[in-house]
Amino acid sequence: MEMESVLDFCTSELEISTARALPDTRENKINLAIALVGSQKTNEIEEGTALLEQIMKETTRGDDARICVHYLALAHARLQNYDKSLSLLNSLLRTEPSNMQAKGLRNVVEKRMKREGLLGMGLVGGAAVLIGGIVIAGMTLKK
Repeated sequence: MEMESVLDFCTSELEISTARALPDTRENKINLAIALVGSQKTNEIEEGTALLEQIMKETTRGDDARICVHYLALAHARLQNYDKSLSLLNSLLRTEPSNMQAKGLRNVVEKRMKREGLLGMGLVGGAAVLIGGIVIAGMTLKK
């Protein structure tokens, strides 16, 4: 799969309903969450995101955590929550710097942000908050 198309992967209604019908095990929950992330329906992607976040809170296995973080980042990117997606990917890459899937997804997310002008706005917004904080701190010290 070409990296740019990773955000376009989709699962069918049949795949989702089949995943919902499976017994309630950890592995099946992860598979259901991944299927939901691939849905074309925003509410199902959000449901998959919530399920992955729940699994993350309960996880003690590194492999499960890595899978959950990757698919959470993908879900947030599909929902156009690019900042959240980048944050998750950067967190994953801090612990696994050679993770090619995370690097590829991060590149796709950054391209989308740049294409939509959000990367620049995020940097400008961050700089504005920093400058505002400095000005407020300066005014407080003068008093």
